[in-house]
Amino acid sequence: MTSLGLERLQRATAQHAAQQNNGIPYSAEELSPLIGVSPSTIRRLRAAKSGIDQRSLQQVFSALDLVLAEDDFQWVDRTAAEIAAEELAKVPQSATALRYPSGPLPLDSPLYMGRSPIEDLAFQEITQVGCVVRIKAPPQFGKSSLLLRMLHQAEQMGYATAVIDLQQVSADLLSDCDRVLQWFSATLALKLGVDADPAPGWNQLVGSQLSATLFVREQILRSVNRPVLLAINDLGRLFEHPATAQGFLPLLRSWYEEAGHDDLWQHLRLVVTYSTDSYLPLDINYSPFNIGLPLALPEFTAAQVLELTRVYGLNWGDSQGDCCANREVEQLIALVGGHPWLVHMAIYHLSRDLLTFDDLLQTASTPQGIYQGHLQKLLATINQPQLVKPLRALVMGEGAIALAPMLAYKLEGTGLIKGAAEGWQISCELYRQYLRQALFAKS
Repeated sequence: MTSLGLERLQRATAQHAAQQNNGIPYSAEELSPLIGVSPSTIRRLRAAKSGIDQRSLQQVFSALDLVLAEDDFQWVDRTAAEIAAEELAKVPQSATALRYPSGPLPLDSPLYMGRSPIEDLAFQEITQVGCVVRIKAPPQFGKSSLLLRMLHQAEQMGYATAVIDLQQVSADLLSDCDRVLQWFSATLALKLGVDADPAPGWNQLVGSQLSATLFVREQILRSVNRPVLLAINDLGRLFEHPATAQGFLPLLRSWYEEAGHDDLWQHLRLVVTYSTDSYLPLDINYSPFNIGLPLALPEFTAAQVLELTRVYGLNWGDSQGDCCANREVEQLIALVGGHPWLVHMAIYHLSRDLLTFDDLLQTASTPQGIYQGHLQKLLATINQPQLVKPLRALVMGEGAIALAPMLAYKLEGTGLIKGAAEGWQISCELYRQYLRQALFAKS
């Protein structure tokens, strides 16, 4: 598209947003159903990338009450080699170019499905001095992928960034609060390139919390002297060590409160991720779980599932079809809910012709299914005598049930259950089918 065509398109989109969306710019996902092309096509248009066919341009312009003129676009003369190279880079043409679903999605991955308005809220919040962002979601829901994008956004704004992953800490270390705070302080200094060691200034008389606070303020924030985005991944690991959690978590809140009047603490922007709320009996005035911006990552919608099939090269519906009436989308969501990783796994295998859709439905919860490893890991986590009775009620029943706070905390942390108005219920039919067979088939 030419610069003139792009300018006309931007002006028409802004005018539509002013009239229909209270002046709030549309995300690609919000604009897609309004103009009848996929979010990935919209993102390519906005980036002025080549390789968009004339029919799609005509659809976009027509939906915005514009007439596509010859000077709005240009044909690109390319050699056969250039065409082949662009085909390989296109989004999304071949499932063979898309990797197996595992780990956070790279920044340029077409597989990342934005969950508006969460990304916009997160990006906006980290511009605020002394902010805290709390990202909560079950395992494999996309917390790390969102965090990766927040870190990139911060770096683009000139922030220093650091990630401290509590999954990398041994249980032995986590059981000692003083050692954890020294490790945390030393690790943060290393991540930010600050040549400072907390050990010499660690004062047992004033205590480890104040020692850590003074080190972070005087040795780290003062040295860096610019905004710092600190991400703490898997904060829930501390919940397994109550003494350490009760020493560490209030510290995060105190730093947040210090930012209200201290210029150095205003440099710190804090992002934490976790899978379930803490059951610890923390005083409400010292807890970090009632401050800052809470972001709970939702399941994929039917529209997002359908968009993902297009990225993988499957043809489950046209761009103007009703995704909620799509048979495959309905059946997949009925099986795995909108669980992002479970959805990705299914579509990945289908796109590579490793199994048919009927095979997926019939074998999903069996030892021959694509989820076997995931399900076995889940079973190993929850297969405990004291859990048999509540698991039976969850798996064999159909509705939501009440659970003791400690039990709900443990099961929600695995992703097995999710909250409902009446209590707690099994997260998806896949888990119900598997656990019925694995735990209660002989009862």
